[in-house]
Amino acid sequence: MSTTTSTPTTATGLAYRVQGAPDGVPVVALHGTPGSRFSGTPGRDVLHALGLRVVTYDRPGYGDSPASDAGPVRDLAGDVLAVLDAAGIGGPVGLFAGSGGAGAALATAALHPERVAALTLVWPLAPRDGDAGSPGMGEGEWVRGMDEQQRMLHALALQDPVFLRDQLEVGLGPHAGAEGIVTDMVQVQEPWGIDPADVRCPVDLWWGSDSQVSPAGHATWLADRLTGAQVTRHEQDEHQWHVRRLVDVFARLGEQLGARPRSAEELAAATAAMDTDACGGGGLGGCACGAGGCGA
Repeated sequence: MSTTTSTPTTATGLAYRVQGAPDGVPVVALHGTPGSRFSGTPGRDVLHALGLRVVTYDRPGYGDSPASDAGPVRDLAGDVLAVLDAAGIGGPVGLFAGSGGAGAALATAALHPERVAALTLVWPLAPRDGDAGSPGMGEGEWVRGMDEQQRMLHALALQDPVFLRDQLEVGLGPHAGAEGIVTDMVQVQEPWGIDPADVRCPVDLWWGSDSQVSPAGHATWLADRLTGAQVTRHEQDEHQWHVRRLVDVFARLGEQLGARPRSAEELAAATAAMDTDACGGGGLGGCACGAGGCGA
């Protein structure tokens, strides 16, 4: 039977959740912008059928996790390690990240290679305006293909983050993670303090050519720097692809990690029972699943 642990916190106050097979291969899944520990993965019965034990957590400023200052992305690797320690998971794990969660996942894989066995990125955002030890896309390249609203929000995050946070709270509600959204938008545009080329584990990168939230140029920039990355392209307008394909995404990650899935019949039954209405739309980050664009 699947197990779910809700609302425990780490020593740093990050709220996390563990679900799937109790004896499954461990995976940390990082939600996108916006999102929470309750988004960004298939259902718990699917994870159980795939033989995975998946840890999710509210990144700083989202859900029940306190906000933090927008330091360099490299510092976010500490959050991943803190959650793993709190969950009692040692040794290498699989990492999954959607859109705005990509930075924390790449930082962990680059700085702590002994803890990451495989990495999966879905509609990732790449760094902008890097420095000598922290490469990034040029400003014009970074915003190419991004819609006008996204350009405006990212610019405002740098110019007046307090004003943007207040406006997001008015428009989205007080519990929608406005602090986290603004922090994500600031951090991704500052030097990350890492080089994606330092990632040495297997990388699976999923992207679409028609997103105006997480443009394809970000994925291709990263793919050029991630040695041996396996790239899978899909169309954004594939109906609810993030729900249907997410099972495939986690299944492939499980294969790389040596997970032992249950029977095909059990997986099919669990997949058929998935709630496909739990995405939670939103123009800011595409959708709460972290996929970078619903297309639903």
